[in-house]
Amino acid sequence: MFQLSLAANPPKKVKGKVVRIMDGDTFELLVNKTTYKIRLNAIDAPEKGQDYYERSKQALSSLIFNTTVTVELLRQDKFQRWVGEVYSADGQYVNGRMISDGYAWHYTVYSESAPLAAAQATAKKQKLGLWSLSKPVAPWEFRAEKRKSKPRRAA
Repeated sequence: MFQLSLAANPPKKVKGKVVRIMDGDTFELLVNKTTYKIRLNAIDAPEKGQDYYERSKQALSSLIFNTTVTVELLRQDKFQRWVGEVYSADGQYVNGRMISDGYAWHYTVYSESAPLAAAQATAKKQKLGLWSLSKPVAPWEFRAEKRKSKPRRAA
């Protein structure tokens, strides 16, 4: 269902066991004796304290926890997590599945993927997952609102 084109220099691939789910878009992968913190590319899942946070985290857990996955490592983010494309042992594109099942948003700030945009539109139309809420709030809006409400420290 989801196909991604690879650049001239294909990203490094790692294969390992998912040992911890942090939230709906981040997990830890054990490869040999090295642990990688992986952030799923092109998606943004609900934040802690936000509607659907637990369901999103559980959905990712149900898909990949304690299983072997392959990750195409694209880059490291400002939190030193590896951003990547994640595939289950049977070849399923996990990033797309989280969107198509309504457990995450297509993160259009970082992705212009037409298949992911279509997957989100379908999930939204069918009111799947978080799209069943009357007014779902995108995680980036939730984070921005949280930052605004934090008291500023005096210099």
